[in-house]
Amino acid sequence: MRSRSDKISQINTPYAQQMTVNQQLVRRAHIKRCKRILLIFSVVFLLLGFQIIQSKRSLAKIEASIRTSKTQLARQRDIGKDLKQEKKQLHNPDYLQQIIRSKYNYTKKGETVYNLDN
Repeated sequence: MRSRSDKISQINTPYAQQMTVNQQLVRRAHIKRCKRILLIFSVVFLLLGFQIIQSKRSLAKIEASIRTSKTQLARQRDIGKDLKQEKKQLHNPDYLQQIIRSKYNYTKKGETVYNLDN
């Protein structure tokens, strides 16, 4: 059995040649246009990808600074609680007397203080 392409032949008239040339020009124009569009899309894609990467990096930096700020805040809150506790204890006369005696070597009348080195 013969294939169909064996039965078909091209007409070599000037009009057919002109149409073939026109089709080739149109095809080349389409290919050139497609290449330009792909180039533009790839440039836009690269720019947007770069911006996404930059935003992720800045987000990571901000999250790291937030974590350090939270740890500092927790430390300051602990210090604040300790200071409030100490303030509360300073209203207690026995504790106040103990602090004055230990820090400032305060004595009552007739007492003698001995400092021993460890």
